[in-house]
Amino acid sequence: MDTKSHTVHVEGLPSTTLTSEHVHHHLNDIEQGNEAILLRIDSAGGEKGETGSIRVAKDGHTVLIPQPSDDPNDPLNWSWRKKHIILFIVALSAFCGDFGSGAGISTIVLQGAEWDMSPNDVNYAGNLNVIMLGIGGLFWIPFIYFWGRAPVLFWTQVAGTLFTLGCALTTSFTTFYGLRAMMGFTLTACQTIGLSYIKDMFFFHEHARKIGLWAALFLLSPYCGPLFGNFIIAGTGQWRIVFWLVFAVCCFDLILIVSFADESWYRRDIPVAEQPPRGTRLLRLIGVWQIRVHNGYFLPVLTACHRLLAVFILPIIVPTMIYYALSFMWAVGINITSSILLETPSSLGGYGFSPRAVGYIYLTPIVAVTLGELFGHFFNDYLAARYILSHQGIFRPEARLPTNYIAAAFMIPGLIIVGQALQLHLHYAAVVMGWGMYVFGVMIASVAVTAYALDCYPQGSGEVSAFVNFARVGGGFAVGYFQQPWGAKQGYAVSFGIQAAIVAGAVGVLTVLYLCGERMRKGGRQLRFKGVA
Repeated sequence: MDTKSHTVHVEGLPSTTLTSEHVHHHLNDIEQGNEAILLRIDSAGGEKGETGSIRVAKDGHTVLIPQPSDDPNDPLNWSWRKKHIILFIVALSAFCGDFGSGAGISTIVLQGAEWDMSPNDVNYAGNLNVIMLGIGGLFWIPFIYFWGRAPVLFWTQVAGTLFTLGCALTTSFTTFYGLRAMMGFTLTACQTIGLSYIKDMFFFHEHARKIGLWAALFLLSPYCGPLFGNFIIAGTGQWRIVFWLVFAVCCFDLILIVSFADESWYRRDIPVAEQPPRGTRLLRLIGVWQIRVHNGYFLPVLTACHRLLAVFILPIIVPTMIYYALSFMWAVGINITSSILLETPSSLGGYGFSPRAVGYIYLTPIVAVTLGELFGHFFNDYLAARYILSHQGIFRPEARLPTNYIAAAFMIPGLIIVGQALQLHLHYAAVVMGWGMYVFGVMIASVAVTAYALDCYPQGSGEVSAFVNFARVGGGFAVGYFQQPWGAKQGYAVSFGIQAAIVAGAVGVLTVLYLCGERMRKGGRQLRFKGVA
């Protein structure tokens, strides 16, 4: 009997096709129903004479999902180098959105002096930028299905770069206000379409690690902006240079996009022999190829738009959004409150730090995000492997959620420590410790909840990412309006204590998903979109 193996790239290693001489599982065994999947098989003891085969990774056990085609144009078959360059590009593009948003925090005092406005009034432009990050994330999702991933990546980055340039050049607050909104609207695209790229290029068992790398880079960005912004203002005393830095980062990203980015939309339901010629990479990048092959290969416009509603009404989505919003929104609260109080003179109840010192304090969340990624990079895979081994090779999405309980164990005390430190004017090391604990928890929770939502509805990767992102920035937008007055009126110990209690309440929502998520999905409709693997 023929026992040839097929080779594709999985983390730089070849994979093997298990034939009937090696395994008695069939291709139709992979999907177990209700998004449960067969992710591990044992090659020993196979029965000869059976038909069908399952392609697995080099370890001989891990099932490749989706099963790769024999087409070299299939993104699953791209080289390790190409996959990871594009992963870095979409992560850097996502970074640009919140980097530009966060950079504005450090500029509001100087802008207020220039335009004869209070810093709070100037910050309204920042609040609008934040909510446009969420709205833009939803707006661009239909485009990736009726036009393609690559042109959305390219043209939104071009537009966002130009709007950033306008912010650096303008002398009018009204113009700045509008440009900041458009920055958020365009530069947010890869905070949502990045998950679609990950699903297109990587196998199921690789998703959590790749989501972690992508999420870590753009979750660093709200803190890198104030960090570099404060250093620039301390050294130059000019706020426009901060936006020139954001513009430079966007230009660097645009150069990488033009040099390396590619289209990852691939119709796995179309035989290899009937796939349309791919044309040149640059034509795929700017969207010309997609227009030429649109009919029969990409989705109709109305269908692509309808997907948003179809995914939103699924039973898991809203509870997931509620959990994530209630957990993440206080990151913005700490960012706003700490930055203001750290720079407030000691005589007025603050810490009296210089802009340069505040810049150093922003290393705290950057270190916390990095540690969170290092922890989650290995722990998420360990948790999944442990579940699979104890469930006869079957994986269910709820196996992702225990990580969030560990996250809560850091987020809740972290918020309490920050509140007590600000209220009692404790040493700034207490602020650093509490802030770091909270952000560490946010990082590992973000990866786990994103992977869970994707595992629940793998055919709705773009929509899932958009709604999770909207929950993140929607909550942050709201906090920006009430966080500082709340703490000033009732005391920071009370305000942050209530925030910690809200995070604890969000854990209750998480528990409902953990215990009932499988039944909730079963009670909802199956998500099956034509042309999506």
